[in-house]
Order: sequence, then C-alpha cells, then structure tokens
Amino acid sequence: MPSAIAWTGSGEVWDREGSSARGRGLELLTVLFDAHRPLDVGTIARALRTTRAAAHRQLRELECLSFVERDGDGRWCLPPGGVMTLAPALVARLNLRTAARPMIERLAARTGESVSVNVRHRDHRMRIDAVRGRPPQPALPVGETFPLHLGTSGRVILAHLPRVTAATLVAGAGLPGADQRRLRVDLASVRRHGYLASVGSWLPTVASLSVPIFGSSGIAGAVTVTGPAGRWGQEAMERAAAGVRIECATLSAALGMLPSLD
Repeated sequence: MPSAIAWTGSGEVWDREGSSARGRGLELLTVLFDAHRPLDVGTIARALRTTRAAAHRQLRELECLSFVERDGDGRWCLPPGGVMTLAPALVARLNLRTAARPMIERLAARTGESVSVNVRHRDHRMRIDAVRGRPPQPALPVGETFPLHLGTSGRVILAHLPRVTAATLVAGAGLPGADQRRLRVDLASVRRHGYLASVGSWLPTVASLSVPIFGSSGIAGAVTVTGPAGRWGQEAMERAAAGVRIECATLSAALGMLPSLD
C-alpha cells in the first residue's frame, strides 16, 4: 500500500515544507486564483501553512515557468489575463475546485470526516482540494496522485470513463487475477449504485466513500469522504451515501451535466 497516506493526531495535514513540488505548486496557484489580487510572500506562506522561505522558493520556480509574476510592489499574482494564460486542464481543475469547495465544506461539517475532490490525471487521479475532519484524520495533501485503479476515488472515475479506455487502463494495471476481478466488481458496483464505499482499500484502519462528479463532457472527478474505519465504517458510509450523492448531483448540474435521455 502507498506509504503517503498516514494519520495525524495533531490535525495538521502538511509538514512545514509541504508534501511535494506538484502539490505545493497546485495549492499555491489555487491561493492566488482565489485571492483575485496580488499577495505578499508572508500571506501566501500562511495560506499554505509553510515557511516564507519555502513559499518564496516555490514562487520563483513557478515564475520561471511563467505561471506567476510580481507586480510593481513586489507582490505575487497570476500573469496578465489571469487564469486564461494557464493550461486549459489547470484552469478546469481550479474552476472545479472553486465550485466544489462549499459542497465539501458542508459534507465535512455534516459527517465530521475529511472530504476531498479528485480528478483524472492521465492514468492517475489527482487530489485538487481537501477539507479536514475530526482527529484522527488522514493526511490528504493537495496535488498527490495515485493510479486510478487504487482507492475508491480513482475507481469511481475509472468506472465512468469510456469502456475501451477503462478496459485499457485495467489491463495495463498489471494486477494479479484476484485483484483484477475485485477491481472489475468495484467498477460494476459504481455503475450500478452510483458510489463506492470500502473499508481497508488503502489501509485496514481507513474507510472511504466516493461519488462521481459529472460535467458537460462526462466524468469530471470524484468527491471522497475518508475517515477511520472504527468511526466511518460500512454502515456509516451507507447511511451517508444518499446525501453525498445529492450534493454531487447538484454540483454536476452546475457544471453543465446533460440530463439523461433514458
């Protein structure tokens, strides 16, 4: 199992330097995207829960890639044209993150557990936002990626990809027979029930419930509620599934999901 998932009793998800270059970069761009104005290094560092030195180093790296720039007062901002100068895929992720944020905050308050938003990134899924629940809680660093076939969020996304694409990804995962059969059962369950709830898919002590989000072009991502198995077990997840599905359906409609013609 991936070692990146761990529990933190203090409630702090990030270490002082952040979790990874990819995660810090995405989180930093999100901070500037949400601010709609230039920010100084100290403000950015506080938003990222990191040091000024670490924030400045990441800003310089993003500046070299033309993702950010400084204004006349030395504050940091997105380049002229704002998000329209960024890659379309990144813009879509930032827009989805903004649209989903109120919903995942509601779900975290309602369930008391950690809630995250995940999107497809090639043959992986990427976490683009997370709200922490009650301790103990899983570390859910933004920008973290895992193969689509691992975990409930990736499997929910995988289940709603075009069948040929999904079949290619399943075959390419190289899973042994029993694990591949389990994966196929989970994908069928997602398509039939509209969600996937699992205890111990990552670690024996971790449980997660994932529900798909759709946009005008199909699957947009997945919302996942994660907690300790002793508190957020199968029964608790099944009771919560209908409410999470309603929230995700409302978000999907706002994202332009086309109604079914059945």
